[in-house]
Amino acid sequence: MSVRPKSRRQVLTDFRRSEILDAALKLFGKKGFAETRMDDVAEKAKVAKGTLYLYFSSKEEIYEAAVLQAIEEQRERIREALEGVTGTANRLRVLLQIRMSFWETQPNVYRMLVTLGRERSHRKQTHTLLQATVRELVGIFEDGVNAGEIPARDFEPIGWAVMDMLRGMNERRLYGEADSTPEQDTAILLSLVLPAIGLRTQA
Repeated sequence: MSVRPKSRRQVLTDFRRSEILDAALKLFGKKGFAETRMDDVAEKAKVAKGTLYLYFSSKEEIYEAAVLQAIEEQRERIREALEGVTGTANRLRVLLQIRMSFWETQPNVYRMLVTLGRERSHRKQTHTLLQATVRELVGIFEDGVNAGEIPARDFEPIGWAVMDMLRGMNERRLYGEADSTPEQDTAILLSLVLPAIGLRTQA
């Protein structure tokens, strides 16, 4: 089934929407979410306030859209990087390293995720995103079972544990509490996770 190309109007709409998101994220990072007004976003994006409301009805909607856009970009990078990669350890390394290095290019979005994302109004969206990451991890583990690399077990608790370790390492770097690189943190995580899932390595 062929995918219909976007119309010129849709391309322009997507471009304008992306410009608004970029402008809003810069303001959220500089002024803080609470202090940023929709008027500020419109001015930064160089659009009329009425035009802004055609795309987003509130700051909260801008936040949710920005998070979803970043997550989709991250997933696409992971999908591309995993093409042709075999072996549980190698696939896990790719996923972990991209997930950690990606947020260094999106610090404003990540700061909002670890602050706004934990507020009651955004908690459901945040949990859904975390669940998606856990499913990706569990998928890699289950592929390892099918390949005869690791024994079958309930991998969901391990997936959530890895998710928590990922968040901890990301936040330490984000707030300047660690000078490690994503590659170094990935190696640490692998040293903990691979034995936990029972990876059978060759002697």
